[in-house]
Amino acid sequence: MGDIRVKDKYTVKEELLYTKESEWVLQEGDIWIYGLSNYASVELGELAYVELPAVGDTFGNEDSMGIVEALKAVVDFYSPFDCEVVEVNSDLEDDASPITEDCYGEGWILKLKATGPIDHLFNSEDYVKLIEKKIEEGSH
Repeated sequence: MGDIRVKDKYTVKEELLYTKESEWVLQEGDIWIYGLSNYASVELGELAYVELPAVGDTFGNEDSMGIVEALKAVVDFYSPFDCEVVEVNSDLEDDASPITEDCYGEGWILKLKATGPIDHLFNSEDYVKLIEKKIEEGSH
């Protein structure tokens, strides 16, 4: 497994699954690690603040789970599937920069337990096509 480069600007990890809103998830046992993709973090730029949900909060697919505030914009991040929050990366409350500096590592945001289907998520190949389409349409 490796990295896919898109337009020499964005990195997509082959082993992850992605949402249409550019979040990523990685399954480890019955827990899913969740974060913003490199595409999303590059487009947001420097982050000032992140508002995290609480452990035990439950969400439906595509519900807003929290907010990321960047210098450019304030955006919601969304549930990748029906889930329960089992852990939050509380280090991000003091310093949100790992989301942009290491989005697939130290910049993880939540750990989730899936309570619904996951078959709507994109594999890396389909996610690359989605990013390319967004770039082509100028909607990034």
